[in-house]
Amino acid sequence: MSNKNRKQWTITLDDKIEHKINNYKKLYGLHENKEILSHMFENILNLEQSTLTRISKICTDYNTTKEELLTPMIEKYINKTLKKQGVIKDKHKHSSKAESELLDILKNMVEEYKQKSLEERKFITASLVYRYLIVNNHRQKNMAVIKRVLSGLSDVDISFIKEYHQENNLSVSSNLKK
Repeated sequence: MSNKNRKQWTITLDDKIEHKINNYKKLYGLHENKEILSHMFENILNLEQSTLTRISKICTDYNTTKEELLTPMIEKYINKTLKKQGVIKDKHKHSSKAESELLDILKNMVEEYKQKSLEERKFITASLVYRYLIVNNHRQKNMAVIKRVLSGLSDVDISFIKEYHQENNLSVSSNLKK
């Protein structure tokens, strides 16, 4: 290709991108921007044209982007690899089951409290949940599981409890009222 046919292009860099480029240069021992581009193109995920065509068809059929389609798969592969190497640990199956069962119970509990008068509504605490389980003959859950879920340290979405507390202006001290 002759120099006449080449198009010159420039990009403006913000500080974040420039910092990333400089880190990339240091990491791979690169000095010029041309070297970075060559390195990146040589090391990107190279897929065969037939695969790219299939991915494009799926994206069109399901009205999605390549990133939305491939990112979860790549993340799943990375997580699986990290689990095999022991870098991250998989959640114990019993904990996952207990948390999902507790989620259903918490939803029922919030709905029951919403049916009560404003004076009878309570701020949901671990001890209140534990008593609720006993009184309503539910399978008991370990207090650590209850606390983990209520504190938001699990995968369970408890935003409905926070909304219930906010709607009713409830706090821990609300439970002390007679």
